[in-house]
Amino acid sequence: MLATRTGRNAHDAPYVRHWAGGGTGLSLVALLVALCLMGLTVLACDGSAGNTTPVTDIQRPGNAASTDSASTDSASTDPASPLSPADLGDAVGRTWSEAIQMLVALLRARPDMATVRPQVSALKEEYVQKLVKLGRQVAKLQLDGKAVVDSRIEAALEAAADAEWFAEYVDIYDDYSDGDLEFANLLASFNILTQYADFELLKAQDPEEAARLGIE
Repeated sequence: MLATRTGRNAHDAPYVRHWAGGGTGLSLVALLVALCLMGLTVLACDGSAGNTTPVTDIQRPGNAASTDSASTDSASTDPASPLSPADLGDAVGRTWSEAIQMLVALLRARPDMATVRPQVSALKEEYVQKLVKLGRQVAKLQLDGKAVVDSRIEAALEAAADAEWFAEYVDIYDDYSDGDLEFANLLASFNILTQYADFELLKAQDPEEAARLGIE
């Protein structure tokens, strides 16, 4: 369970095992994601595989959560060879971090929701695919290896809770949340992207999405 900046748990439900943040300013985000995952709201469908709108004019951030070598950083987004459980967990954390920072860069100027929605959807799908690649390696691990992966992911998410870019992500969510529930859900869904590297969790929370991605 992840500790928040105020020392409380982000949420008591098990599906927030891969949930960053918490505390003041995040309760609404947590609620929306919880409702989305329980099927009580309609999660935006804009992140589907059929959306191929390219993401352009975005400066890719450095990996704020890591000072590892360039070769290790590259493995976080396009693993060419099997990684150790610790490296896999770190790679998932870095990939998630990069996705949030890319989203922040895209929305920092608060562009029109209707105009930017296809880019946000395409950005999410890009990182879904990267995390699924890592997840295919995670799925081959024994239980003790998966536990190491989980612990490294949780450490990355806990560290992110105090990062400026994560606070900016929450501010962006707050600014857009009153305009369109589906778009707000789409923004909130970036916070739980790490579930795409945990196939058992994804199948339990969103079996249709797991099927779309060929995860059995």
